[in-house]
Amino acid sequence: MTTLAKEIEETLIDMRDDRQREIALRFFKTGHGQYGEGDQFLGIKNPNVRIVVKEAWKSTSIEEVTKLVKSQWHEVRLCGLLILVKKMEKAVKLKDDAQMRRIFQLYLSLHSYVNNWDLVDLSSITIAGEWEKAHPEEEILDEWITDERSTLWQRRIAMVSTWRLVRVEQYDKLKRRAEVLIQSKEELLHKAAGWMLREMGKNGGMYELRDFLTTHAPLMPSVMLRYAIEKMPEDERQAWLKRRRLDAKP
Repeated sequence: MTTLAKEIEETLIDMRDDRQREIALRFFKTGHGQYGEGDQFLGIKNPNVRIVVKEAWKSTSIEEVTKLVKSQWHEVRLCGLLILVKKMEKAVKLKDDAQMRRIFQLYLSLHSYVNNWDLVDLSSITIAGEWEKAHPEEEILDEWITDERSTLWQRRIAMVSTWRLVRVEQYDKLKRRAEVLIQSKEELLHKAAGWMLREMGKNGGMYELRDFLTTHAPLMPSVMLRYAIEKMPEDERQAWLKRRRLDAKP
């Protein structure tokens, strides 16, 4: 029996926590002019959303998932995205390339609803990352990074998705995308790029990280650099920070 999106949404609405909702509204920057402006929360913590996902993902069709991801409620959208993640994981396990493609393309079409950093980070690594790992010729996320019309969240999806490639020591897309984001004015993109660069260093790519920093550290936004070097020895961290400060002087 298929589980309907309406049933899942009603279940989540019944779990509403107004006190937690107020915390979420502040934490996810929903005020005027902030990156999460206008987002609506029920105040449900992620572990509780995952309980619903665990119970419903097998019986929820792709069509019903799409309805969830289009919900006005942040946690309902998260639930839909996490169900989609589970379906992608199953397709990867079965080596079902057609299903992987279907999920990836659906995800791209729903990008305007993947509109806060937690929604991006909890979905893009598996959905976009697994597709790019299986299909290194895929170029659309490279286009999202460079296209001036792309949103903040499209660019973050493209950046964070490279985590899967890092895990198999494929670093080229990460480095290309991080280089583009050096010129961005969005701190959330600087953090994402720095995070992925740090992961590259942790997962066998320390030589590549140092090479990237040798070329780009002087121009990297401070937060990107600090994220990238976070796991380095303290003396090396200070050397990179000093180099940036010296080169930044007029």
